[in-house]
Amino acid sequence: MINRASVCAVIVTYNRLAFLKECIISVLNQTSAPDKIIIVNNGSTDGTNEYLQQLNFAQIEVINQDNIGGAGGFNTGIGKAYEQDYEWIWVMDDDVEPFNDCLEQLLKYTELSKCIHPLRVFKDNNEVFKWEHYFDYRTCMPILLNNASLKHKDYCFVNTACFEGMLINRSIVKEIGLPRKEYFIAGDDTEYGVMANFYTNIIYTKTAQMYRKRVEVSSKMRPLQAYYEYRNLFLLRKTLKPYFPGGFSSLFYKNLFKDFYKRIKIVIKGKEYTFKEKRTLILRMFSGIKDGFKMYKKK
Repeated sequence: MINRASVCAVIVTYNRLAFLKECIISVLNQTSAPDKIIIVNNGSTDGTNEYLQQLNFAQIEVINQDNIGGAGGFNTGIGKAYEQDYEWIWVMDDDVEPFNDCLEQLLKYTELSKCIHPLRVFKDNNEVFKWEHYFDYRTCMPILLNNASLKHKDYCFVNTACFEGMLINRSIVKEIGLPRKEYFIAGDDTEYGVMANFYTNIIYTKTAQMYRKRVEVSSKMRPLQAYYEYRNLFLLRKTLKPYFPGGFSSLFYKNLFKDFYKRIKIVIKGKEYTFKEKRTLILRMFSGIKDGFKMYKKK
């Protein structure tokens, strides 16, 4: 029997124990508390497993699994929340910290949308993360709008999603399924949002907020990120191509290589990278494009 007001929070974590602790506390302290918290531990090796074993909260369920990426973690967590018949699923990474009334504010929009996103604020300096953008299905890249729509109103509509605070209704999960594990990292929430947008008008609101933490090395591109961001563009295009008109291949590749060369310049000029790191990143980006193209062409 589904409780029409029930909420399950899903937190995916990997080797960020200090952030995870703050995230859990903030979720437990919500003015409108979730009925359940599912924590998916993606094979952490920093003491996370030991910490989670010591938690003594009836509403918390811990799932330990091998590291199959953020995409695999959200596949597991959302799937478990759906199986347990929760009506709303509140999804987040371990490096966010919801304001105490975040969930309460998100729930105010459930009559308008079945997929709702909060504003994120960087905790170190209170800078607003300007996430508002339009997913361009022709290029599979974002068109940045920089929160322009929120300047004079409390919410706006977007056509994609982010797993940093997304509140989604089980009816959408039923229609579009679970996030695809194949993404590993990068692009899984983008695809999920585009698919969700077929069934609901996705809301982005500034009345619900959460802190977003900066990782010390966040200014530097990671080899995994360099690879998957480019490989997954092809996976995204292949998945979404049947839903949109064709004929945009030249535009897709033009923007892909424009972005590729732009990033190469940034890496080459970047003083924060050693020569070896620069070489590794460029090779990983190229490998991502090569493997993505093979994946795209494979029947």
